[in-house]
Amino acid sequence: MPAGRDKEHGRELFKLPGWLGVRRIEALLLAVLLCVGALAAITITNVNEWHVQATQPPVKKIAGRDLGNPAYGVKSGRVYSSIEDGLNVTYVEVSVPRCHRATFSPVLNVSGSGVSAKLFAESVSGSYAGQLNASITLGANLQVVVSRGTITQQTGTPVTISGQTSLSLQVAVGSGAPLGVEVARIYTWLYFNYSTAKARQKIVWIVKTLPTPPRVVLFYDGFESGTLAGWTSTTYAYVEQKNYDVTVTETCYTRTPTPRTITDTTRPVAGSWLAWIGFGNQVTCEPVPARDDYLRRSISVPSSIDGVEVKYVNATFWWRFLTWDSANYDYITLSLSKGTTTFYWKNGYNPNSGNNYGPFRDTGWQRNSTFFSGVAGSTITLSFLLHTYSDQYYRSWLYIDEVYVVAYFDCVSASQDPSLDVAGSAPASSLSLTSTLHTRQDNGSCVACRG
Repeated sequence: MPAGRDKEHGRELFKLPGWLGVRRIEALLLAVLLCVGALAAITITNVNEWHVQATQPPVKKIAGRDLGNPAYGVKSGRVYSSIEDGLNVTYVEVSVPRCHRATFSPVLNVSGSGVSAKLFAESVSGSYAGQLNASITLGANLQVVVSRGTITQQTGTPVTISGQTSLSLQVAVGSGAPLGVEVARIYTWLYFNYSTAKARQKIVWIVKTLPTPPRVVLFYDGFESGTLAGWTSTTYAYVEQKNYDVTVTETCYTRTPTPRTITDTTRPVAGSWLAWIGFGNQVTCEPVPARDDYLRRSISVPSSIDGVEVKYVNATFWWRFLTWDSANYDYITLSLSKGTTTFYWKNGYNPNSGNNYGPFRDTGWQRNSTFFSGVAGSTITLSFLLHTYSDQYYRSWLYIDEVYVVAYFDCVSASQDPSLDVAGSAPASSLSLTSTLHTRQDNGSCVACRG
């Protein structure tokens, strides 16, 4: 019988007799399946009857708006799709710092018209899956939880999608994962009901670590503006374009040992300007009575930046102390505080200990750099103080340059982290310092000055 075409119950039937018809049906059906893929609902009644509804899928997925702001560089993400085994697979790929909780909300948007949907986690794989903690939320409903690479919550309550609903991802990677690697993949299915028939779409979540730990500068001053704008300061704290030497003779002091005259060759660590605490231009004896001169600056630390928690803050600065006096009379105090808690890099310090005044000391430029936790969402205060005794003898002065406060996004060891979580005063002797001495080169430049 020749090939025919009928109308039966409003559906088109294609009938071909014998083995030729079967072969043609199989070939045609395979071609349609490959072309239509996930975009069509296909119903097969029997070997001689089939029907294709060329309809749009009941749920559409598009990239969310929270995929990382390049201005901060603390996280990144991208969403793309691929046809695999006839299925349209959505990939959500994110890169995050280690040891920090990162949130992408929304990372993916799904749209539909009255469709009931839920996310189902099938498996987790990857070389560093044990370092992965993650949670995925559909709308306001928690769907999937992964703890140390193990699925501890496989799915959640179905959510009705009317219009657009967002998928949010929160992820944290442990210190055991190297930088710049793929940590793990979470394989999930978005299940939904459409016209009472169950269907699903595949979503794969790929988590990577960033190749370089991000840093966001919260505050910087190299004093190149020529002002102390934003600082709280006293009379004998100011900025100077220090491009010259100063010869200082200790005319106020007539006792041995010598030298009575020194040449201060100090130059800024970077640029042309620095901050200077001490009597003006070092050419007059110390003021009377005793006084404290200082520079202080308060910095607000956010609790998060671009959806990534702020966990560690690094404070870095350079200092140089010159003195004829001793610790019992003239000294410096360099500190950082949060509320009533204070961390001291130097507390009542003078290289001439006790009453050992007379020998001239120059510490040279030194760099302090310390990590702090427990300061996110609060205000910290940097303080650089010079105390001088109540006489005009044995002068002292202090330089400060290249002051940074940076949010640091990577793991920090306990030895690097003097936490300011607890109230009280923390003397420098009880905490591990990460000070590093860097010597200025003859040409006035320095190694690793910035950051």
